Amino acid sequence: MHQYYTRYWLKRFVCFLLLIPALPTFSQVSVTNIRINVIDESAVEILYDLTGTQPADSLYLRIRSQSNGLLNPAAQYLSGDWGQDVAPGTNRRILWKALENGYELDEPIRATLLIKTAPKAGTQPPATTNTVSETAAGIDPTEKKYRPGGPGFALLSVVAPGVGNIFVQSPRPVIGHRLGITAACYGLMAYGLIEKKKSRDEYALYEQQRNRIAAQPFYDRANGHHHRYYLATRLGGAIWITDIVATFIKGVQNQKQRAKAAQPKLNLLPGSQAGYPVAVFQYKF
Repeated sequence: MHQYYTRYWLKRFVCFLLLIPALPTFSQVSVTNIRINVIDESAVEILYDLTGTQPADSLYLRIRSQSNGLLNPAAQYLSGDWGQDVAPGTNRRILWKALENGYELDEPIRATLLIKTAPKAGTQPPATTNTVSETAAGIDPTEKKYRPGGPGFALLSVVAPGVGNIFVQSPRPVIGHRLGITAACYGLMAYGLIEKKKSRDEYALYEQQRNRIAAQPFYDRANGHHHRYYLATRLGGAIWITDIVATFIKGVQNQKQRAKAAQPKLNLLPGSQAGYPVAVFQYKF
């Protein structure tokens, strides 16, 4: 009788040891607490918590917009915790450089995270291999989106240095020091003109003197005022021209970036119809 119970418990112990390697397969794979943030109106940050995955599992991202439907983020514009070997944990992060990928973030989007679980050796693949979790991005389409201006704002800098540059900066213009450029240019020009007038007045007094010794101080003062006039106006002009050129270059870059985002997109996707594989062309404009 004692030998019978010993064999019985030994069998149960052996079965328990055989089940230990398979315990991870019973853990539930889940994606929770998904948050979406927009960075500088040019990139999308996706944060999430991941549990139950194994190194061979794969995590993928799907983005859908309100009007354009399913988007196709290119792999070179994605970084962070996606693909294979994503370790479980909190605050996993994916960064999508949407603007560089040709998409403007001017409408609500929805992100979907899909996990493809790899079958374990010697086991049958599960009935479903995708664990899906999704959430909507917090982009309000009713808010007016700031769009940096084009090269035409360089004309505004011709009249008011620093002001035109405000309208071409992204993601948001820094107004303070650019208005400082306006004050500096106008201030230097005004100071230079005042010094020029003083130089002329001193030179007029110099011409009225009858001997060289009495005239020399007036000449020196006139020369000093003229020197300060020359430096102030040239420095103000250099800052002025630099601001015009910088505004024009930045405006051209903004114009090219908008044109790139507005270009038609042609995608070739695999599909099936009536059980036969087909190629689907997707054209966006």
